[in-house]
Amino acid sequence: TGRVIYPGDSLSVCDLVTPFTEENGYQMAPSYANGEVVDSLGGGICQVSTTLYLAVIRAELEVTERYNHSMSVAYVKPSMDAAIAEGSKDFKFVNNLDAPVYIEGYAGGGTISFAIYGEEYRPAGRTVTYESETIETIQPQTMLTADTESNLGSIQQTQSGHTGYRAKLWKVVTENGQETREEVNSSYYQMTPNKYKAGVKTDNAEASSAMYGAIALNDLNEVYVVLNKY
Repeated sequence: TGRVIYPGDSLSVCDLVTPFTEENGYQMAPSYANGEVVDSLGGGICQVSTTLYLAVIRAELEVTERYNHSMSVAYVKPSMDAAIAEGSKDFKFVNNLDAPVYIEGYAGGGTISFAIYGEEYRPAGRTVTYESETIETIQPQTMLTADTESNLGSIQQTQSGHTGYRAKLWKVVTENGQETREEVNSSYYQMTPNKYKAGVKTDNAEASSAMYGAIALNDLNEVYVVLNKY
């Protein structure tokens, strides 16, 4: 599938891929919503927009709208993603060159790629690379809740945490032996905690009270201390 973008014309990825419905060929797959991983129609579509984003910036087309995910993703480094969500997030870019470009996408065998063809305007010997810089790393915390339906000793993890990041993407241009760096974007990915449910059902009032205290501390080690004691 290919598309020609003429000078001055823009492209919206959401306009091309929505609506996210079964009638439009989408299936249920994992996606992010309110700090959790949930299944939704069109889940995983951001891998398409992200792959195109990386091709667009390497072609040095002008990005006019780009968002990072709410939580980090595993398939690219921080600040190298481009999240889309119908009605709220889009990836848009414009052909800021003097000649048309042709964008072609490929999918198969579990991979997707994009190629951008056009008239080469950049001087020979000029190289462009992109570097992800992590400014801050926020480790997942622990969140415990009491499970009144399960016996003391029952511990169930209900959500795996995500590490949070603050990151920047840098464009590094080397020409005639001179290197310049330009900030492309700045991204924040929220931390989400490791969530656990701990059983508190027991006839031992002292043990139950101790377990509630450990849960209030959000300390899994304290939970195990209580279990070892009782």
